[in-house]
Amino acid sequence: MANSIPYDVVIAGAGIIGLAHAYEAARRGLSVAVVERDSRCVGASIRNFGFITVSGQAQGDTWRRARYSRDIWNSIAPDAGIEVVHRGSWIACQRPEAIEVARAFMQSEMGEGCKLYQKPDFPQLLAEHPDANSLLLEDMLGVLHSPLELRVESKTAIEKLAHWLEERWNVRFFWNTEVLGFRKPGVQTSSGPIRADRVLLCCGGSLSGVAKTALADFDLKLCTLQMLRVRPAPGFRLPGSVMTDNSLARYSGWAELPEAEKLKARIRSEMPEYLEAGIHLIAVQSADGSLIVGDSHVYSDSETVFSSAEVDHLILNLARSVLDIGQAEIVERWAGTYPVWRGGDALIHRLSPRECIAVVTSGTGASTAFGLARDTFDIWR
Repeated sequence: MANSIPYDVVIAGAGIIGLAHAYEAARRGLSVAVVERDSRCVGASIRNFGFITVSGQAQGDTWRRARYSRDIWNSIAPDAGIEVVHRGSWIACQRPEAIEVARAFMQSEMGEGCKLYQKPDFPQLLAEHPDANSLLLEDMLGVLHSPLELRVESKTAIEKLAHWLEERWNVRFFWNTEVLGFRKPGVQTSSGPIRADRVLLCCGGSLSGVAKTALADFDLKLCTLQMLRVRPAPGFRLPGSVMTDNSLARYSGWAELPEAEKLKARIRSEMPEYLEAGIHLIAVQSADGSLIVGDSHVYSDSETVFSSAEVDHLILNLARSVLDIGQAEIVERWAGTYPVWRGGDALIHRLSPRECIAVVTSGTGASTAFGLARDTFDIWR
């Protein structure tokens, strides 16, 4: 590849973080090239739930970025041909301590627009949301509903987003091309140099190569998740994305509330095997009726290669405790991945006035990418 066209910015990585930064750069009037080592996105961005979440995100920058990103997804999805498969999220509260966390959340800024249905309210719940009859309400004390969430099909949404950026915003893509190093001005790739005023690394879960050197000052690990696609009985419909009350004890937006301490103590006592495997439930539905169900969390210096049948069993048992899915045949298994960092949910690190790296370090890429991109370019003027 002999590329003589100079760009304002070249972005390494065509996952959701790279694509969100390409969009932000293009809408600011910058010329953009995206370099991706594979022929398509095959990493963390297509291995997740496609669950764009606001409720439960950590208060502060993460929640702010999630609100903004949700609005961007909502505005660009129709133009990019990306289907929003379902909307809203539901937290099944089976313990009184979970009800207390939900009440406290409702009193916070982050609870605006959400609604807590308690057992006496269930007739109203079913009248307002008939699909909620797929929840095993008889085993719940309450349900926390957020209308803010979106769900897209990651496997197709990322590809459509890249195509839309190319067609609508004139972003140039170099597929099957790996960035080997910085070359002033621009980068050296496996197919030759690309000239650019600025270089942005959006490596996602790939922490090797140029990214490894760029991130040498940060102690990043890799999280591996077990994911399942299951087929429930015909006609089964979720009312939206579903979680259980141990999620209230895990996600910072809920778990950092003072009222969550009693719930966390009870979860530790009643669900030690789930805590050991890092399991909490997310269940989302695809257009064909199948469910993506997960997940577990294993932290290491590299991806965990072998999955556990016991972990699959625990995940499905948790799903069956709140959803009437029956036997729910497993039709697909895979491993999700994302980088993690004790310093926060994301990092923007300027390597030089012309070079920068942006990484989501919390598994919230789909939820916060567009907000992170806005922050990156605000910082990197």
